[in-house]
Amino acid sequence: MTPKLHRYLLRAEAGEGTDIKVSEKTVRDPSRLHWHNFIEVEMVIGGSGYNMLNGQRFPLSRGSLYLLRLIDFHEVHPEPELKLLHMCLDESLLSEDLLNQLATDKPLTYTVDEEETGVMERLFRLIIDENNSEAPDKRYLKHLLICILLRILKLVPDNSDVYSRFKEKPIRTAILYLHMHFRENPSLKEVAEIVHYNASHFSTTFHKELGTTYCEYLNVLKISYAKELLISTSLKITEICYESGFTSHSNFLRLFKEQVGVSPMQFRKKQNKV
Repeated sequence: MTPKLHRYLLRAEAGEGTDIKVSEKTVRDPSRLHWHNFIEVEMVIGGSGYNMLNGQRFPLSRGSLYLLRLIDFHEVHPEPELKLLHMCLDESLLSEDLLNQLATDKPLTYTVDEEETGVMERLFRLIIDENNSEAPDKRYLKHLLICILLRILKLVPDNSDVYSRFKEKPIRTAILYLHMHFRENPSLKEVAEIVHYNASHFSTTFHKELGTTYCEYLNVLKISYAKELLISTSLKITEICYESGFTSHSNFLRLFKEQVGVSPMQFRKKQNKV
């Protein structure tokens, strides 16, 4: 049976009114292919297995950690079990600078030494303890969260110049937002409001800075993601269309052929032969 790409929501994971949740869990059954509408961090503290992240296989053992963004899809396979420290958090908790460092096309998965594993484990457990207290201090929790993320970001190659070529900061903010949220098919007006521009001025400035229209840029991101799903999963073409942010199957097929030169099915068959 063809697997579906499931979506996990922050409120379902953490509960209403909660922007961050950390827990310890033991996993004995493989997870289904899925993505989240939140940022997820998991660290292995025992056991072994592997993580299929964006179509790539990564072995898991004590000290393995990975950070999943809204654009990542994965499934975890324990062999025979994995003991994990799990954290899910709302993207709004992070500054633009931190989000900018996460905006890389490479999977954010690493293995750290025993000393660093111990430090990270203590930080996770401090959040668990605070969350379990009668009156959790949100400011303290956020600082612990930032400590964890900064330690992870030390492992990420420098990404500071990716958006520096854009002269206007609102355009940098808009591009970053699109790279994180293109699957939600945000309208030009919605993104213009986020960066406090009127739609007309945003459209003109966007085209001037990037040399392409907003819709064209958004479609490039969606088609690029569709190509990843075609290569890395056995999802049906229709599912890939909607998972990539398109609302029209016929429009998806037309744009895919325009950008790639072949249909999605032909592209998949060609990649499978490589």
